[in-house]
Amino acid sequence: MLGNLLRQHKVQGDLRGLLRELRQYQRPSPFSGRFGPGPIHEDLPALVLWILEGEGHKALLFPFSLPHLQFLQRCQQAPRKAQCWVPPPRNPSTRRAIAKLTRLVNRIERDTRFATVEAGLERGWQAFCELRDVLQLTNAELPNGGPPAHQTALPALEARRLQMIEQAAKDYQAELRERTANTDTDESTHRSPACIILTYFERYGKHLFGHPARRDEDGTILAVVERTNNVPEHFFGAEKRKLRRRLGRAHLGRDLEDQPAQAALAANLQHPEYVRVVCGSLDNLATAFAALDEQALERTTPLSRNNRDSALLRRVRTLVKNDAKSQSGDDKGGTIGAATTEI
Repeated sequence: MLGNLLRQHKVQGDLRGLLRELRQYQRPSPFSGRFGPGPIHEDLPALVLWILEGEGHKALLFPFSLPHLQFLQRCQQAPRKAQCWVPPPRNPSTRRAIAKLTRLVNRIERDTRFATVEAGLERGWQAFCELRDVLQLTNAELPNGGPPAHQTALPALEARRLQMIEQAAKDYQAELRERTANTDTDESTHRSPACIILTYFERYGKHLFGHPARRDEDGTILAVVERTNNVPEHFFGAEKRKLRRRLGRAHLGRDLEDQPAQAALAANLQHPEYVRVVCGSLDNLATAFAALDEQALERTTPLSRNNRDSALLRRVRTLVKNDAKSQSGDDKGGTIGAATTEI
């Protein structure tokens, strides 16, 4: 809804047009545009770019970031930022450009629907962040995230941490029930974020915890199963990017399906311990491949891309192979027969 409102008022498009005009004033030669003869303060284009793109970081995927809401909030901060970034005294062209910027962002203030949508998004965002804090889910677990906030190399501490998170989640559920006891009903049209979160807890809460731990004979915890599938998801995402760079295609569904399962093992060659067990060192990798059993290799899945004639081509290869074997047998038989006749 917020994105539709922004498009209706053409705020982003007009701001980009303003940025293009301001960039023309950055030329070394004198320029006279719609704001009069230059120059214009050098930080004014930076202010408009900040409104449009923030600090230039790539936004996280929804719902881990709300780019429309963040853009709206930057528009609301624009007049105050202009006072700090473009301080007086200002020449006439700079004043006209700031006045134009002010008129653009004031479109938001004149439409009361922006305030209503913003308030709803803020309530949902605060509840979402509160839930993530309780479950201790950080942006580090997202694709291209930073380093993890906890040390997974200590399984006993990780198991204890998961127990504490489980208890915190139970306490949070009890708190949500108290909040929604007299305010929300299942028949209400617009339920509060607390009621929605509680509904999902009741539906999926049993899957959040109880992941098994591997122990040795003494009962010491050796490893704890990850509570999310982020690790394999990140792995497959990285492999898909590599496949796209190698093939140059945008849609890789068939390529991923046709790729044999053992292709995923190639990523293990980045780990020294795996290389040491398999072949000693990467210098011996070719020798290790050469020592593989040829008959066993024939039973593996080939690395090939299927098409409508794939089945026919496989049949052709089988027929050609059988034909070559039969010809080889005939040649041997003919040679033996000729030798017998000669004797």
